[in-house]
Amino acid sequence: MKPIVCVIDDSDFEHDLVRNEISPSAPDMEFLQVYTFDEAMAGLGEEAPGLFLLDLWGKDEDVVDPSQKPKKELEERIAGFPSLEQVYEGLEDHDGDVTNEYLRKLFAIVDGWRTLFEDVSNRIGQNRKYGLSNLRRSREYYSDVPAVFYTRKALITDAVAIFRAGADGLFIKPTGSNDAETRRLTKEYAPQLIAELRRKMEPTRGASRAPRVS
Repeated sequence: MKPIVCVIDDSDFEHDLVRNEISPSAPDMEFLQVYTFDEAMAGLGEEAPGLFLLDLWGKDEDVVDPSQKPKKELEERIAGFPSLEQVYEGLEDHDGDVTNEYLRKLFAIVDGWRTLFEDVSNRIGQNRKYGLSNLRRSREYYSDVPAVFYTRKALITDAVAIFRAGADGLFIKPTGSNDAETRRLTKEYAPQLIAELRRKMEPTRGASRAPRVS
């Protein structure tokens, strides 16, 4: 029996990529593609998947009135970010590890954008609650089945959160400058991704278990 890879993602485009660019690289696997964990349970029935492939970011149902931040508000935030001029200012006279100081200053710019991205995403109602909820339920009902994340927008704070929550891995979705480029990159990455998923599934391959209900 083919091992089942249960893909839980809230995006039609991502499901299309799995269907047309990834799954053809694994004819010996069955891909169950759903949008919610409840749909996964219904689709699996008495079977257990070989692996859960989870999207991380999705709609946060707790955000009652999602909205975009006004452009002016973002411009005001960005204006307060360190500039490249500030990064290089005083480096030649720095008394200490110049390389570390240079990277510290440069990271301050990156960290500003990271924080801004998280704030904008939370306001618009998109964050990691979606994926972490699916991970939690996969552990509740299928405790022996590996669960990994396959995401495009993950930040370092997300990586910390998913591994603290007990995820078995994190893979980054290829991203192109447009949908066509993303599709091409995904197809190229598919064999590598499938190989990694096979390694994650090895301990449970061939198992056929009903879900554990708490």
